[in-house]
Amino acid sequence: MINEENILDFWRWFVKNESRIQKCILTKDSKEQEKIVHSLNEFVLGFGAFSWDIGQNEEDQWFFTISPNLNGDLLQTSKSVIALAPNHLNWFFYSSKQTKTWDYQLEVYDELLDIFTVDTSKWHYNAFEEEDGSIELIFEIGSLAKKHSEAIENAITAFIINELGEEILISDISNIAFFELFDEDLSPTKSSIIELKAQVIPE
Repeated sequence: MINEENILDFWRWFVKNESRIQKCILTKDSKEQEKIVHSLNEFVLGFGAFSWDIGQNEEDQWFFTISPNLNGDLLQTSKSVIALAPNHLNWFFYSSKQTKTWDYQLEVYDELLDIFTVDTSKWHYNAFEEEDGSIELIFEIGSLAKKHSEAIENAITAFIINELGEEILISDISNIAFFELFDEDLSPTKSSIIELKAQVIPE
């Protein structure tokens, strides 16, 4: 179990260095960024095998995210860290990667480490609710299905995180499958991928 005092040490450092953190990002001061990144790595990796992100969102609001890297056990730890975040700072603090406002375009590496672009807006899906309330997602992904398995997995994972958020992928998605094109059983019930978020995360 993570030591609460270690979490509080981190947040005390964060509060003390808030202006330095913001300044090095806004001014792109490479030397100062190096120091801040080093300190953040030491703190965050001290909690476990996490990654992190920091910056400003589309409304220029500051955020800090600690990601459990799709590990359900680590998600509980990251929630413990964020639960102790200072509430007097004008920041958003997240315990997992959040949904994005995005253009449905992904850049993915193939097996030769060449980058190619995937237009996920042309995908379709079926979603089935399991008895325990979790969701099985089946995607129709076109020509991407012919790519290397790792490229497919990375693209689908990135899409779900961007569209639904990392916590839903960890906690609510029970199974993921894909096809190049749906067969006659799945085609009649398929929906445009643009509709997925509203179905899984209703207003």
